[in-house]
This record gives sequence, structure tokens and C-alpha cells, in this order.
Amino acid sequence: MRTTVIYLLVPVALVSYSGYLYYRLAWLHLQSNKALQHVHDNLATHHHLLPHLLLALEDYARHERHVLVNVIHARRLALAARTLEERMVASAHLSDALRHLLALSERCHDLHHDHEVNLVHMKVALAEQKITLARDYYDHVVHHYNEEIEKFPHRIVARLAGFERKVPFYALSDMAMAA
Repeated sequence: MRTTVIYLLVPVALVSYSGYLYYRLAWLHLQSNKALQHVHDNLATHHHLLPHLLLALEDYARHERHVLVNVIHARRLALAARTLEERMVASAHLSDALRHLLALSERCHDLHHDHEVNLVHMKVALAEQKITLARDYYDHVVHHYNEEIEKFPHRIVARLAGFERKVPFYALSDMAMAA
């Protein structure tokens, strides 16, 4: 009688634990997707602010035309990116081009007195901060997810369920900067 109960409880316990692991991995997978969507939402807001900044700075930056062209080109690439990797690399290039533009605007003393430029500059800087925070959160969630699917019992469930490693933003940004 006791051995029959043990033979019944062991499979039930294994199935229950496997179900728990599956739902844990599914939850982490969902969290990483939500974090990525948050990054994309912030990037979309950022992309809509850039034309306003460029228009506000256009008169002041005529002699630095290549900086404006780089931002416009980087924005076009970011909007045209289709795959996740392309979006990550393009957003890193856009952030870099925008840093150069904002540095230019800091050097122009006349810009500090223009209310419109200051307002747009603050909005873009705030959007940059939000993007950085969203990327950091995404990287944190992806790191945790990737660790979980590499652990021993989790690995078996992950492979059976089709969960695969995800690429964090910092890895693609490093690859983009190296290229």
C-alpha cells in the first residue's frame, strides 16, 4: 500500500514541479516582452520629438550640418529597422548621434536664451533618460530570464517548451560600437 502511494505521488510531484517551472519561465518570458515593448514605446516618443529638436536647432547649426544629417540618417534607420537586433543597433546609433547634437547645442550660447529650444531640449533629454531606464530594466529581466533557463531543472523544461535565450540591449550596443 505504501509503495503504491509513493509510486503515485512521485509522478504527481514531478508533473507539478514541471508545471511550476513552465509557468515561471513563461512569466519571465512575458515580462521580458513587456519590457521590450516599453523600450519601443519610449523610442517611438523619442522619434517623434526629434524633428521638433532639429527644426529648433536648424538655424543655429547651419555650420554643423553633418551633425544634423547624422541624426536624420540615424532616425531613418531606426524607423526602418524590422528585426529586434536591427532596432537595438539603430537605437544605439541614434542615441550616439543625438548626444553629438545635444553637445553642439550646449556649446551655442544663443540657444540658452531660446525658450522653444530649451523646452524641446528638456523633452528630448527626458526621453533619453526614459529610454535608458527602459533598456536597463529590459536587460535586467532578460539577464534573469537567461539565468533561469540555464539552471538544471529549468533547462529541461525550457527546451521542451521552446524557450530560448534572449539578447540584451547592452550586448547588441557593444557589437554595434565595435563594427
